[in-house]
Amino acid sequence: MKPLIAITCSFADERIFLNHGYYEAVEKAGGIPVIVPPLGDEEALLKLLDRVDGLLLSGGPDVDPRYFNEDPMPGLGEISPLRDKAELFLCREAVKRKKPVLGICRGAQVINIALGGSVYQDIGSAIERPLKHRQEAPRWYGSHDVRVIKDSVLYRIFEANSFPVNSFHHQAIKDVGSSLKSVAFAPDGVVEAVEGISEEVFLVGVQWHPEEMWERYPEQLKLFKAFVDAAARI
Repeated sequence: MKPLIAITCSFADERIFLNHGYYEAVEKAGGIPVIVPPLGDEEALLKLLDRVDGLLLSGGPDVDPRYFNEDPMPGLGEISPLRDKAELFLCREAVKRKKPVLGICRGAQVINIALGGSVYQDIGSAIERPLKHRQEAPRWYGSHDVRVIKDSVLYRIFEANSFPVNSFHHQAIKDVGSSLKSVAFAPDGVVEAVEGISEEVFLVGVQWHPEEMWERYPEQLKLFKAFVDAAARI
């Protein structure tokens, strides 16, 4: 049976929404996507986790800095309190249950924060000479390269230590969670991917948007395939 993959979605103006690339990539990789709204009932979220085989944390707005013990800085963008609470809870519980987790852009930051890490609230005001991390190019286009550490799950997935990625973020991982390690970097040193220290369970977060790239950069589908395959083994 194909694995069920829970995909979190955005919530704004009383609407939930999700870019089609997420569920199409999961379906293409062999999974069955299940869209999950930011439910406030934690018992309902736990029952959901009982029924799915993997969790995909999608991109979206900034995470409230109170979750990593900081006050909001001027560069902080829009936050979504209901989504923050639901996703951080889902991530921690999925990791406890040893369910495969994939985080994309905001999702990578959620993984890191859920596991005790922090993020730069605004790259431009936090590091010297940053790259342009909010590209003004087609969403599918790889605007800068990332360097991948060889001793990593990500390297084995892509079978490459460098490849182009797209970029649509102004926050980035700062302090890495205690059970995570940084495994990919932009040329300016910004962390572009993290993964679990233990390789027993699939736990990967990437800062770029592979769901926007895979149709033109087929190698990006490898990430979804590895994730869905791990979920199929649960």
